[in-house]
Amino acid sequence: MTFIGIISDYKSFERIEEHFLDKKLDINLIHINKNSISNMKNIKFETLIIDCNLKDFDREKLIIEHICSNSKYLVINTDINKADELVNKPKGEIITYGLNQKSDVTVSSITDTGILIYRQRNIKNIENKTYEIGEQLIKLKEETNLKTYEVLIIFIIFSLYYYPIIDEI
Repeated sequence: MTFIGIISDYKSFERIEEHFLDKKLDINLIHINKNSISNMKNIKFETLIIDCNLKDFDREKLIIEHICSNSKYLVINTDINKADELVNKPKGEIITYGLNQKSDVTVSSITDTGILIYRQRNIKNIENKTYEIGEQLIKLKEETNLKTYEVLIIFIIFSLYYYPIIDEI
C-alpha cells in the first residue's frame, strides 16, 4: 500500500480523493492539516503533496521537514511556496507544479472542456519509466467540479503510479 500525504484545505482534498474512490488503486490518500500533522511525523509517505501556504505551519516546520526528508517524491505548488525554502536536501525527487512558467508541470491552456497540461522536464515514475517533456490534453467531464490545481495533482499522481496516464477527469 502506497501512502500519499496531501497538505491542503479539506475541500480540495475531498475533491481529489473523490476522484480516486471509484477506482481500484493501491494507494491511500491521507489529508494533512494543522490539527493532524503532529500525528503524521512517524508515517513514511512515498509521496508528499504540498498544496497550501506553509507559512500557516510555522510551528510545525520541523515536522514538515522530517516528513519531506523521508518522502520519495515531494510535489510542491510553487505558485504558493518556493521549493528551495521547504527542505534543505531532500532524499527524494522534487516535482513542482503551478501556473507559473518555472513549474515542472504547468498548464498551456484551459477551456470549458479540457486542460492542456505541459510537462517541462522529464519525470521518472515509481517503476523508473520516464515521461518525457510534452503536452497532454485532459478532458473534463461535464459534472467535474475540480479546480485547476486539483487536476494537476491528479495528473501527477497518475504520472507517478499508473499508466496509461489519464486523459479524462
